[in-house]
Amino acid sequence: MVIKTLPEPNARSNGGAFLKAQKERRSVSATHPSIDRLGVTQPRRLPDHADFSRMCIMTSSDLNRIYDNLERRQRDKDAIEQEIARKNEMAERSAQITKHWPNTIAGARERKLELKKIREQEEEERRKQLDLEEEKLAAERRREQIEKAKKLKYYETDRVKTFHSALLLTEVLKERDLQIEMKKRIEQFRQTDAEEERQRFQTSQNEINKAEQEKREKKAQERAELTQYQLAQIERKRAQTALEKQQDRQEGEAYRNLAEQYAREQMELEHYRKLTQKDVKHMYDKAVDDKRKVKQMEQQMDEDEDDELRIYAEAKKKIARIRREKEIQAHQEKQDARDHMTGYLGTLQKRAEADYDTQIFRAQAQREAKEFREEQEKHDRQQKMQESITKHRIETMKRREAEKEMEQRAEAEINKKKGEADQQFLLYQQEKDKKRSQDAHELSQLHLQQAQERKDRERGLKTGEVDEVQVEKQMNEIEREQFQDYAGRVISYMEENGRNTYPLKKVYADEMKRFDEWSQGYRKTDTSNSNGERKPRSQDKKSFDTTKKNLGFQWEIPQK
Repeated sequence: MVIKTLPEPNARSNGGAFLKAQKERRSVSATHPSIDRLGVTQPRRLPDHADFSRMCIMTSSDLNRIYDNLERRQRDKDAIEQEIARKNEMAERSAQITKHWPNTIAGARERKLELKKIREQEEEERRKQLDLEEEKLAAERRREQIEKAKKLKYYETDRVKTFHSALLLTEVLKERDLQIEMKKRIEQFRQTDAEEERQRFQTSQNEINKAEQEKREKKAQERAELTQYQLAQIERKRAQTALEKQQDRQEGEAYRNLAEQYAREQMELEHYRKLTQKDVKHMYDKAVDDKRKVKQMEQQMDEDEDDELRIYAEAKKKIARIRREKEIQAHQEKQDARDHMTGYLGTLQKRAEADYDTQIFRAQAQREAKEFREEQEKHDRQQKMQESITKHRIETMKRREAEKEMEQRAEAEINKKKGEADQQFLLYQQEKDKKRSQDAHELSQLHLQQAQERKDRERGLKTGEVDEVQVEKQMNEIEREQFQDYAGRVISYMEENGRNTYPLKKVYADEMKRFDEWSQGYRKTDTSNSNGERKPRSQDKKSFDTTKKNLGFQWEIPQK
């Protein structure tokens, strides 16, 4: 049992001590929550001067329940953390144990990744090997294309073209020989085949004659059979004609009977038509009588209508006469009104003529007053104008004098400025002449320098041409060796195949001779350039004539 002292409601002075005691007891109970549950009993002491009426007494079960409620959240949190730590430890231990197992999902995944990595490495090695092989193949193809291009370029040279033309001539000669031989063989075959052809023709002619004889006999037999058939057909035709005549006779009798019957029917129809005409005539006469009666009735009605129209016309005339009388009366009234108005206007005019003289006198007086006023105003205006003209003349004279003075001063300033400008222009001309002389001196120096540079450049060109001659000589030797090798192989191949190699040998000899001439020209050029007595080969006429065929020309250039 716990005894707790309650504070007094009105005791404010002991409140702090009471709260302090409560905190101490709570701290003791919090640090040792299970003292009562373990059965450890503490000595209980009542506070000094304890008042039982202000104490709260509770059982140990209530106190334990309070402690449990206070510590529940912390216990739950600790339990959750312990459970998480336990699961993590178990998972780590399981991973360490099953890391090297081959029959697990993770192990299978690792094994698949390793196999994939190995496959990728093998694929990479294979691709590298393929790339190397493709590079080698591309290099080989490139080399072949280069060789082919070089060969085509070599074939496009004039020398090789000439040699190929000789090769073509060789082939043409070989083809010509073959054609001659073929012609001879054909002639032999033709002579041997002529006799065989004649025999075959005779045999075929005999067979044709025999076939023609058989055909004539067959045609004669067919004509005889046709004659017999035609005779039989004539007999059948005669019998059929007699039968048709008899049938026609019977049909004629039938037609005659029908004609007689038709005539009788026509007579009956004519009799009926005559009777019908009489009836029609009777009906026509009756219709004519009816029409005449109707016409008489219409005539009577017309006469009645004429009487009515006559009465209407008389009434209309009477109305027109009355209207005309009224119009005459209205015209007379208008004329009377017009005469009255004319008389009234005449009276007014007479009155106006009586007042006209007075108006004329008044107007004349007004006009005279107006003229006097205008004369006075005109005189005033003229006087003012004269004064303004005089004033303007005086002002104009003063202004002209001032302008003249200003012009004189401006002219003096202009003359002064002209003198200064002339002095400056003279100085400018002197400086210009000095600069022109300096420019002429610099230009002469530049010309001398350019002349020296031109001499140096010509000397360098001569040296370059000597080097060029050496290079061309080496290229000529290389080209000679290539042509000699190519022509030798072609000629030997043609000789082995039984061709006429005379054109090839002739072109080969000409080209070798031309090579020798070029070599001699190079040696002469080298000698002349070394001695300094001849011009470069590019300016040597004889060297150009000897080497003109190297440029592809096959004709002679006339000498001047």
